[in-house]
Amino acid sequence: RSEELTQSEVLARMRESDRELRRRAAEGFTRGLREQGRVLTFIFNTLLQDKSIRDRLRRYSFPEESRHLSNELDNETVETVVSAVEKNAGMVARYYGLKRQILGLDELTHYDRYAPLFAAEEKVDWDEGRRIVIDALKEFSPTVAQRADEFFTGNWIDAEVRPGKRGGAFCSYITPDLHPYVMVNYLNKLDDVMTLAHELGHGVHASLSRDQSYFNFHGTLPLAELASTFAEMLVFEKLQQRASPRDRMALYADKIEGAFATIHRQSVLYRFEQDIHRHRREKGELKSDEFGAYWQQRNQFMFGDSVVLGDDHKLWWSYIPHFINSPFYVYAYSFGELLVMALFQQYKRKGAAFGDEYVTLLRKGGSLSPQELMHSVGIDIKDPAFWQGGLDVLNGMVGEFEKLHGEWKK
Repeated sequence: RSEELTQSEVLARMRESDRELRRRAAEGFTRGLREQGRVLTFIFNTLLQDKSIRDRLRRYSFPEESRHLSNELDNETVETVVSAVEKNAGMVARYYGLKRQILGLDELTHYDRYAPLFAAEEKVDWDEGRRIVIDALKEFSPTVAQRADEFFTGNWIDAEVRPGKRGGAFCSYITPDLHPYVMVNYLNKLDDVMTLAHELGHGVHASLSRDQSYFNFHGTLPLAELASTFAEMLVFEKLQQRASPRDRMALYADKIEGAFATIHRQSVLYRFEQDIHRHRREKGELKSDEFGAYWQQRNQFMFGDSVVLGDDHKLWWSYIPHFINSPFYVYAYSFGELLVMALFQQYKRKGAAFGDEYVTLLRKGGSLSPQELMHSVGIDIKDPAFWQGGLDVLNGMVGEFEKLHGEWKK
């Protein structure tokens, strides 16, 4: 039986446990892209040329320069981050090699990447979720915990699931003279506790940065997830302490795959954009197959021999809106997630003293550039060793997942 689905619905099917359902969803998705292939190829080529003209008129010397200017970063720093990620691609292949074994497959394909391994079984009600989050934040910094708890006491969180309410979660900063709000859909799952921590991290950042002016209230894009992802890391550790062995594996799998999607995959997308913008400027229009060749090459580098990217995957460059709406936006995801992991390593090394430094960091909002902001706490974001520290944290998670699986099999 065939049915007509939206893009979001089709992509959601590729996270189902039924492999045949994932395969058919992937085939249907590819078929829809192929039907629009000629138009999408023309649109991409036109937009690439349009950006080339605008960059020439505004005297930008390379395609990414306008994005770097907006993010208040220089090309050297961005290349340091992306190169560090590329040098650590081996951990991705390690993880997905193990995932293939756990799923019992002869090969892992592009439609198996997001197949669920384990679903966490523990249920956590709202009051318990609040306690877990606040306790985790309090161990790190009483100030951060106090700001987060204001969202509960002030009734600034919309957590109820009800008809007509939009899905997902977000934090609305409003303005410096008004407190922020958080929206989540809380269903008593371990994942929901992590989501609550994430959005409260945003809320704490917004709360602490209210001392700044309206124009300095928000940080630049690469720092947008600084507090949210850090809060999530703190609560992730807390949940590990109480979870069953099986739920620990579920938490690790979700965390690792999310990190790979944010750090490694976004670096891949950035390199793909560099490829196609330079091709358009130096060699002229790209054929659909040329887009696909760049796409496959960059993605295959990330997965090594752990994932087989079939021919259908060659068209999947054409559905990603960031390439059209916000050229080179994607590296900010890699920068932000990896920055948090590197800061988390600093916290583990410095201990409680880092909490005060962190609060000072958040209070500054967007009043300083990312480089100046990190320099204020003694961090040089041009230093490859700093970024390697964050990648070491992620590599440690992969190692812990391997260890947990080995113990679980016994």
